[in-house]
Amino acid sequence: MIFICSLFVLGSLVAITNYFSKRKTEPIQLANEIPIFEVERTGGNNTEKTLLSIPIPNLNKNKYAHLITIDHKAIFYPNGIELGDPLYLKIATRYDTHNTFAKPEQFFNLSIKVAGVEYNDAIRPKMTEKGETKETQRNIKISIEQRDLITNKNPKLDLIIDYELVDSKGNGFGGGSQTIENKIAQTA
Repeated sequence: MIFICSLFVLGSLVAITNYFSKRKTEPIQLANEIPIFEVERTGGNNTEKTLLSIPIPNLNKNKYAHLITIDHKAIFYPNGIELGDPLYLKIATRYDTHNTFAKPEQFFNLSIKVAGVEYNDAIRPKMTEKGETKETQRNIKISIEQRDLITNKNPKLDLIIDYELVDSKGNGFGGGSQTIENKIAQTA
């Protein structure tokens, strides 16, 4: 009798537990493709020619040039990800002189053209439209000339070009946030 009552009580507890708890499985869709942004060198004479200062006459056009050009192509592959907002191309440049001379901005004229139009950071060129799902490309032509002679011995120069896709306000994109993880850490 005690055994039967115990089974009845145990059965009732299991029934009440099942009554007050339920399990629901929800499917989550995962992205297995990601958008890719690349910049490729497509041409230019910066590897074959040495830049001459404008005041110096060019006595060997096969080796020297008053204007060095670099051609790049910016390519955005959405890989099936539909864009919620248009993306804009932001370009920033700086010089690395390897500490061989100072204030390189005083010595060089620099021009950047995107799709044949002079680059203006205030009016960045649009890379893609809202809702776009296909590949887009922009051709970039960079030209540099040297205004004045650099008198330091063995001057060196690297032109560093940073390309970034930004929103209409010029803000870059980062990864997602860890909101749930942060809330869990705060309550622990």
